[in-house]
Amino acid sequence: MDSHFILIAIAGFFGAFATFFSGFGLNTILLPVFSILVPLEQAIVMTALVHFSNNCLKLGLLTKHLDKQLLINFGLPALIGAIIGSMALTIMGQQQLFHTFLKQLIGFLMCFFALIEILNFSFKASSSHWFLGVGGLLSGFFGGFSGHQGALRSLFLSKLELDKFVFVATSTAISFCVDLSRISVYVQKGMLHFDSRLEVYLLITGVVAAFFGTFFGKRFLKKITLRWFQAVVACCLMAMGIAFMCNWV
Repeated sequence: MDSHFILIAIAGFFGAFATFFSGFGLNTILLPVFSILVPLEQAIVMTALVHFSNNCLKLGLLTKHLDKQLLINFGLPALIGAIIGSMALTIMGQQQLFHTFLKQLIGFLMCFFALIEILNFSFKASSSHWFLGVGGLLSGFFGGFSGHQGALRSLFLSKLELDKFVFVATSTAISFCVDLSRISVYVQKGMLHFDSRLEVYLLITGVVAAFFGTFFGKRFLKKITLRWFQAVVACCLMAMGIAFMCNWV
């Protein structure tokens, strides 16, 4: 039994640490671990609660770096997408064919944009309202449906040449909005419940471990250059895109 808590603690810590640099990782790492210990639908809800708690902490640490206009242009479509995605989850559950198709499509997009980032290409549309709107809608939908919102969000935001702290702060605020909307849908649909004390203790372990990962991530973020930060985001996007296309996550 103790090994379960150790597994959750490791996943929560390293997931939160990675998220501070790439904009995603906590959900991707923590969800498969939770799904080993509890039913998948419950694992998605528990991961969402850890994700939400961690975003609250990150917002408290980075509020002054928020880009409010970007938050509106990207965050509002993401909020709408999250509600649609959450409703799709409650209606369709985890139908494998649809879920696999979505992941492979998103994986291809991530690899494509990561390659553009690595080769240092740019295009004018990346800062337009429609580009940000589409990005927000897609990332919000996928976040509501499976929780994998961060990779898509980073995919679009990485093209804006943002300061690293602005990138993390704004990405966190958008993620917070998505989490809030999808958790509210989960509550309305009666998905927010715990069948045992073990699930509650596992959830608390994940939250605390993620907090430690966030504190360490903030310390290291101060020490790296913007270009190195962008390279890390691009490499993470490429790795996640390949994992999505191969159905590894």
